[in-house]
Amino acid sequence: MASKLNGSSSLLTTFPSITYSFDVDMLFSIGFHLLLRNIHSPKDLLQPFEIDEPMRFLVRVKNVNGFTPRDCNGLSKTAYDKIRTLNADIGNLRVSPVAVEFDLITPSKGVMELCLTKLVEKLGPVLAVRELDLPVQPLTPAASVEDGISLFNEERYWESHESLEAAWRIAKGIERETLQGIILLAASLVHLQKAEAEIALSIMKRANAKLPQQGELYGVDLAKLKREVEQVLAENQPAFLKLPVKSASE
Repeated sequence: MASKLNGSSSLLTTFPSITYSFDVDMLFSIGFHLLLRNIHSPKDLLQPFEIDEPMRFLVRVKNVNGFTPRDCNGLSKTAYDKIRTLNADIGNLRVSPVAVEFDLITPSKGVMELCLTKLVEKLGPVLAVRELDLPVQPLTPAASVEDGISLFNEERYWESHESLEAAWRIAKGIERETLQGIILLAASLVHLQKAEAEIALSIMKRANAKLPQQGELYGVDLAKLKREVEQVLAENQPAFLKLPVKSASE
């Protein structure tokens, strides 16, 4: 929903013979809009105008610089410093061996594209951009699981979690339990991407409790997955994993 500017008492701006007040945070967030308006007098500033809702994008760039999850805070600051003059922001930055991914919040798609030109030189080439907060095209449960497995093995753990959850909601029995285990495993690796090792291990333990000792789910070798998760837990050192998918010949 669009917002409108109204007077407040946070900041006093004085013009000849009249004083107007504006909210500081609001002024900063809409400053670039004022540049586009034809201001002839102080009264023009009091005319209400609409502010577009911010747009959110999930951006993935190739990790060509050998960044690790420990670099998250520094990379977030570097990225924000690059785009703050464009009235944009960075959130939820995560690092895995393959990619750096983050939420990019901008006032428009055009500003998003400008931000990417500034960010690629510091972070790496763009692999994918996806606009968030859009209606999701529903998939069949099987397609949701297959999509989730593929995303997991591309180290797109947050997106994998999202896709698998759509199938988990309507699954039953052992399939539901197994899907929940894989979803929790994806969630644990999201935390590992942010260098939150203790949280990652804690969630991985919950995932392990849900995974069966044997069997197969949409080609995933569950016995092998169980062994790999238990080995990580035994070493008490979280590590990035892939879902072991059996080949068609196996």
